[in-house]
Amino acid sequence: MSSFSKLSRSPARFSFSWLIVLVALLSFSIGCDTSPKQQQEFTEALSYLEIDNIQIPIFTTSEEQFNYTRSWFAESMKKQAALKAYIQLYPDQRRNCGLAALDLAYLQLGSDYRFAHEEAYFAALSSYNTILAEYVDYPQIMAKALWYTGWISMDLLYDRQRGLEAYHQVVREYPREPVLLLPPAPWVSIIYPQDDLENATSLKPSGRNWAALALVEIIKHTEDAEVGWQAFSQLWQEYPEDVATGFGLRIVLRRRYHVEEALLMARSFMDNKLYNIHLLSDIRKEVKAITSGEGALSQ
Repeated sequence: MSSFSKLSRSPARFSFSWLIVLVALLSFSIGCDTSPKQQQEFTEALSYLEIDNIQIPIFTTSEEQFNYTRSWFAESMKKQAALKAYIQLYPDQRRNCGLAALDLAYLQLGSDYRFAHEEAYFAALSSYNTILAEYVDYPQIMAKALWYTGWISMDLLYDRQRGLEAYHQVVREYPREPVLLLPPAPWVSIIYPQDDLENATSLKPSGRNWAALALVEIIKHTEDAEVGWQAFSQLWQEYPEDVATGFGLRIVLRRRYHVEEALLMARSFMDNKLYNIHLLSDIRKEVKAITSGEGALSQ
């Protein structure tokens, strides 16, 4: 049997042998003298910035440094330090600094907002208010900061008026601002070539809209049935394909707002089939409850 046949029948052994060779070559290359440029890059990779008694590595470019902030951290304190380091190192990168500031504001609530104290709620609100004052020229940052101001005020501090004011402001001032997703770091240039780093950290559309999400919160929390119906009508007309519209419809059906109109909308919604099966199932249950004469379902 030929050597090639033996190797082809032992892929694991063949791969493992090449792994040993690769490790040996890497070890050898590390032991070799490096050029001045390589030595400089190696030294830069070992540079650190101390933030809150935590050592944060300094990377060569703004994109790499920002990618580091998107990495997974076992401790929230280290993530906070990484975000602060980015803002300190690259204050001229306004968009990324704003995104870092948004993360820092949310981290005021700790690793789980359900266990945060009231002081943390107010600290987070203060941070969001600072963002609203400093990033007026970045709608994507402003819309998110406003929405979270409404959420903290309404859901955590039970300040209905302040929460509704924030949500109405999102609807009024940022009617077309999409919710943009910034994925975790692709791990820098190991996966992405240098030319693709900017694309790797770019914001991606999520198919949702901050104003649509704010309208759902208005429907959910208002005590005025007409205000709730008006909010849903706007949601239905302006954001027909946003998943938030389905959640808004479920609420108005449960609360029996404008039943005949809501039923027509529900049937149109169910025919669309653009939404997840669980939401469609909930809508069908609400329609069945109404047409069979049952009372409003629990909210």
